[in-house]
Formats: sequence, structure tokens, C-alpha cells
Amino acid sequence: MTDTTSPAVHSPGLAGIVAGRTAISSLDGRLRYRGYAVEDLAAGADFEQVAFLLLHGELPTADQHAAFVRRVWQAAAAIDPAVVASLAPLAHREPAASVMDALRTAVSVLGQVELDNLPGNRSVLVAEAERLIGQVPAILAAWLDLTAGRPVASWPAGPGGEPMPLARALLARLRGRPASDAETRLFGTTLVLYAEHEFNASTFAARTVVSTGSDMHSGICAGIAALKGPLHGGANEQVLDQLCEIGSTDRAEAWVNERLAAKRVIMGFGHRVYKDGDERAVLLGRLARETARGTPAEQLEDLADRVAAIMLERKGLKPNLDWPAARVYHALGLPVRVFTPIFVVARMSGWTAHIIEQIGDNRLIRPMSAYIGPPPRTLPPQRDQEHPRDQGH
Repeated sequence: MTDTTSPAVHSPGLAGIVAGRTAISSLDGRLRYRGYAVEDLAAGADFEQVAFLLLHGELPTADQHAAFVRRVWQAAAAIDPAVVASLAPLAHREPAASVMDALRTAVSVLGQVELDNLPGNRSVLVAEAERLIGQVPAILAAWLDLTAGRPVASWPAGPGGEPMPLARALLARLRGRPASDAETRLFGTTLVLYAEHEFNASTFAARTVVSTGSDMHSGICAGIAALKGPLHGGANEQVLDQLCEIGSTDRAEAWVNERLAAKRVIMGFGHRVYKDGDERAVLLGRLARETARGTPAEQLEDLADRVAAIMLERKGLKPNLDWPAARVYHALGLPVRVFTPIFVVARMSGWTAHIIEQIGDNRLIRPMSAYIGPPPRTLPPQRDQEHPRDQGH
């Protein structure tokens, strides 16, 4: 084959290519949401404050925060019955559809329920975004109920029926028991850290879809589809599988060596953007260790540290966010199959913010390709073909 690459720079996977501009987050040395360092937000803000910041550009006042919590909670508590009805047949099959596929399907149905055919103005888009931030976690919890063969439970409320913050409500629904303050803070921190990450694969997919003039729900479906892949969101589930497969620290070195010799990817390490380590992984890793101290989970932390040390020595790779997130979710008693869907719940805030930004200053995303096929060729002349006479059949 002949390489007829154009003079334009070709970067596989668009690595290092600036494909657009955004005011939502930056990765210039450290991750910031709307200018705020992510570690500061993780330590001093809850998920609703961060979601409000991503959507509206500024942190909310106390009154705005309370109103936002209420709107998100109301959306979660009022899922249209048509959405649940559309999922029920899929949940009752053997085997049931994957959780990610269920979420993608449900968002598509939500788009039809809300008649979301074309993008509206900014206020309409923001209202859609706020509803989706509440609806998607409620759908996740409903799917777990459906696949377990039990009635879909109502979305949790606080004392006196007051709105419950999303982190506390979702953790309670996923586990079937109330969450403590410490558990809620830890879980909420993971949502903040997963909320936004510039032009990652799923965000870029969502922006590409809406750049065509399509609607928000279609863009979100694309984001979920991209996040499903193990090289993006699906890695956090595989991290725990790997640690369980290793089992103990004395097997760690042999397991890593075997994996590397077979040229198999070890999930939870390396990042396209962070060449000197993922600051989110450092922050959450510290919290994972603190949470496990004095419990049986401490052995898993020791194993994780041992694998991380070997990977740094062998490959020069440091953990990414998926490495500690899997351990935190395991320590919180969550089933592995909801790890990536929780990523979806958190990233709804970032995806919707990017969709609104793309629609607000849109240009169709249409990159060029470098052709590496055959050189120009001429179609050979076609010989006349004799056709059998019609025999009347």
C-alpha cells in the first residue's frame, strides 16, 4: 500500500492534538474545574456543588445549593414509568443486559419521553442536564431492583421527606441500607473526582454527536457507549478482578511478570495525559488506605501498594484514578458491576456541561484522515455479458 499522507500532522488516537476550546476544565499541570483545583473541591465541596459549578460556571450560594439539591432529588424521585417499563423485559432475560447497556437504553427512552429532538436554548439545556444528573442514578438503582426480581424502591428522602443529597441517596439505594456520614463523604469524593476530565474519549464522543445539531440525550448515549469500553471507564471493574486474581502480596511479582510477558494490559496504570502520575489517584489512594486501616481491607491495600511498586519499577507507570476507586467501592460494599455505572453518574455533570458548551458555540466536528490505501487505479472495461433468453419462468 502507498502512503499518501497529507502534510497535516497525523497523531494516532489524536494524542496531543488540540481539538477544541473549553472553559469547563483544564489539565495544565493539575486538574481544575472552572479554575478550582480538583483536590480542593474534593476536600471542601459535595457533588451537587461541583455539578452546579460545571453547569453554571460558579459555585452555588447556600440557597442555590439547596435549590439544586432539591431539583436533582425531584428528578431522581420521579422517573417516568415508561422508562422502567422499557427496561423490565431486558432485566428478566437470562442473562440480563449489562448495566451500561441498560443505562444507555434508558437515556434513549428518556429522550423520547421528553421529546428531545433538537437542542433548545441554554435554559432548556440546563434544565435537561439537571434532570439527567438526577435521573441516571435513579435508573441505575431501579435496574438493580429489576434484575434482582424485586419491586423498584422509591428514591430515598431525608427526615420529614426532605431532599437527600445524591451521594447519600445513591449509596443507600445501591446497598439497600443507609450510609453513614463517613461513607457518604468517601463516596461523594469519588463522584467529584470522576465528574469531569476535559476532552476524554466519552466527552469528545458526546460533543461530536451534538456538533451535528443532534440533541442532548443522543450525546449522552454516545458518552455512555464510549465509557463502556475497558480502555476508558470499564477499567475500574477490571482493577478489582485483577487484585482478586492475584490474591496475596507474595504472588504479586510473579503475576505482573506473567502478565507483562504475555503483553497483556494491566488495568489501573498509566494515562494518556498524566505522564508523572494522576493526582486524583494519589488523593483517593490516601483515602482508601485511611478507610481500610484496622480492617480486613488493609490486606487489599497492601497488595495494591505492592503491585503499584512493581509496575513503577518494571514499566515506569503510576496508578490512575481507577486503581484506588475500585478498592474504595469494594470497601463500601458495592458490587463490581456498578463500578463503571457510578462513573457514568458522576460524569453526567461533565458531559452535560460540555454538550451545552458545544451547542452554544458550535461548529461541526469533522476531522480529516490520512489515506494509506492503494494509489489511484482505473476501473477495467466491462465485457458485454450475454443474458439467457427469457424462458417464461
